Amino acid sequence: MEYITVFFGSLLTVYMLGINSQLVRDKNCVGAFSLAWFISLSNMLYIKVFVMSDEFMLTYLCSALGSGIGIVLSIVTYSKVNTYLRQRAACSISEQTK
Repeated sequence: MEYITVFFGSLLTVYMLGINSQLVRDKNCVGAFSLAWFISLSNMLYIKVFVMSDEFMLTYLCSALGSGIGIVLSIVTYSKVNTYLRQRAACSISEQTK
């Protein structure tokens, strides 16, 4: 059970870090500030489970796999959501000008 927890904890932490870095890049201060609170909570819980693990190497491999998947998911998610929001904004602007 701890390996699953470490995997998903790592995935969630790195996923949020990836989204947060893109929010910072886009100068979205409110979004970055808000997400930083969840990153802190996730990171604390993840570290606690990781430190309590008995098997270092297997725990590390689960963590590394979760991290790799998390960063890729954050890039894909942010890209898709950003594209969707831009298209939606463009549609609403074009409807207002009619």
